[in-house]
Amino acid sequence: MKRVTILGGGITGLATAYYLQQLAGDAVEVTLIEASGRLGGKVVSTPAEGFLIEGGPDSFISTKKAALDLCRELGLDDQLIGSNSAKNPTYIWSRNRLHPMPEGMMLMAPTMILPMARSRLFSWAGKLRMGLEPFILQSKSDEDESLADFVRRRLGKEALAKIASPLMAGIHSGDAEKLSIRSTFPMFPEIEQKHGSLIRGMLHRKEQQKQAATNSNGKRMPMFYSLRGGVEQLTEAIQSRLCIKQLLNSRARSVTRDGDAYAITLENGERISADEIVFATPAYVTADLVEQTAPELASRLRGIRYVSVANVSLGFRREDIPPTIKGYGFVVPPTEGRKITACSISSLKFNNRAVDEDILFRVFIGGAHAEPLATLDEAELIEIAREELRTMLKITAAPLVARAYRWNKSTPQYEVGHRVRVAAIEQSVAAFAGWHLAGAAYRGVGIPECIESGLRAAQAIVSRLNLI
Repeated sequence: MKRVTILGGGITGLATAYYLQQLAGDAVEVTLIEASGRLGGKVVSTPAEGFLIEGGPDSFISTKKAALDLCRELGLDDQLIGSNSAKNPTYIWSRNRLHPMPEGMMLMAPTMILPMARSRLFSWAGKLRMGLEPFILQSKSDEDESLADFVRRRLGKEALAKIASPLMAGIHSGDAEKLSIRSTFPMFPEIEQKHGSLIRGMLHRKEQQKQAATNSNGKRMPMFYSLRGGVEQLTEAIQSRLCIKQLLNSRARSVTRDGDAYAITLENGERISADEIVFATPAYVTADLVEQTAPELASRLRGIRYVSVANVSLGFRREDIPPTIKGYGFVVPPTEGRKITACSISSLKFNNRAVDEDILFRVFIGGAHAEPLATLDEAELIEIAREELRTMLKITAAPLVARAYRWNKSTPQYEVGHRVRVAAIEQSVAAFAGWHLAGAAYRGVGIPECIESGLRAAQAIVSRLNLI
């Protein structure tokens, strides 16, 4: 019987173990090693004082099916809940006030003229520059470029400062000047090449998305899904199905050759032999593990930079919140000089997140533009969040509940050249039969992408061992 060891018990490692069990059954002996005392990684859902708090991801996007498919396979159909619709679901903080995202804005490209013309978020010069986008010549280069360079070239400086940059800080916790457009939003250069214009292409895509976002009953699907008991319901459901050896509080120190197999040395000195290894760990952790055996691979893995992030959940009585607050929340451009990057109103985005009409906010801190803030202790993070909501939203009441979560070096940055970097990493890995990389560092940071990477690793093992 072949021995498979999975390093890392986050959503990726759990998905890998689950699919291995489904595909290979008893033909492999699976061991899952996790450095912490729990499985699930950043997926943490905590009930507190009538609120449901998400410490990590709070949902998964509906257009990428891996997470939805796995939920249904695990029998969680009746637990799935879609995000609520809202007329103005997102706001932008600019010049000391909230501005609604103009209707028809698809990520960073306007697809409707009147809402953009009426918006007070942009100057008339900025609006004119965005309106000229269809007349900007398309790039003839296949070279990667930063998201900032792409947006400036197509839509101008204001679109970058007030839309693209804060969205990137919210989605990728990143710096638009460094993030790769081809690795974070490959659809944009593809649209440019196909349609010659981002706006023309997004109008075409808008119609396609309307059709794709409709389910078999003809109803429009929500943009995001979550679970009634929080995203942790997913990782708990996976764990309940696993019949494998699990080693918690077991930190791996190195991976070395052991004859025709490999030896994984743990921090306590124990050695575990494996024929196949899945590295479902952050790239820098994987680099440390393989340094002795594969120094070139380790060097390439360290080329993927990570940043630290934190989030603070604050729950309030509805009567303590100004009635003007609505929508899913807001993002904050780095140029505004605030200490937060975004604020999501969890209880308006999803049902089952607060009792009665109480309001649950989730405030985001840190990331590429203000990483040191994410390393503060929990009390300091909570105070920052409260002070920012006092200043920005005029919320002066004490919260009913306050929870802070810190995630040190947790978020990979897909910087310019990321695809080339990943290709070189995969070339280095190919020299070590039985090694497999999975996780957020390579081809997508969301829950669906992590699940897909776990599935690919499981399929690769089953194929290599001729089990299908």
